[in-house]
Amino acid sequence: MNIDTVLRLPPEDSGLNHSIVRLANVHIGKKRFPRRTPMLITASNGNWTIRYVMGNSGSISGLNKHSIAIDYDAISDLEANYGSGQSITIKKASLLKCLIWLLTHSDLTVRLSMRFAVLGALLGFVGLFISLI
Repeated sequence: MNIDTVLRLPPEDSGLNHSIVRLANVHIGKKRFPRRTPMLITASNGNWTIRYVMGNSGSISGLNKHSIAIDYDAISDLEANYGSGQSITIKKASLLKCLIWLLTHSDLTVRLSMRFAVLGALLGFVGLFISLI
């Protein structure tokens, strides 16, 4: 889905602890994008980020089917600006992109917990391999 207008999220929806993107309600549902689905947001310059999709609760005016509302951290990751004239693509994120995003997250607690999870899985496979020999 191509987006041409980027709006600012309200302060209560912004921040690393939320990590959401708001779309018009016509895009939300079982047949399109279920709520809280990880979405890959890619700018025309190749930068990307992942945010969890939510509908518009009515708090964002001007949100239509060709616009999204994201927070300042996502704008910084994409190196884009608020307003119209943007060239942004949004689609469902793959498992690999989600893992990469979590492993390189800007929040230290998320990044460390994900790295420990990957390390634990690798050591578990090593232990399984050793026990089979």
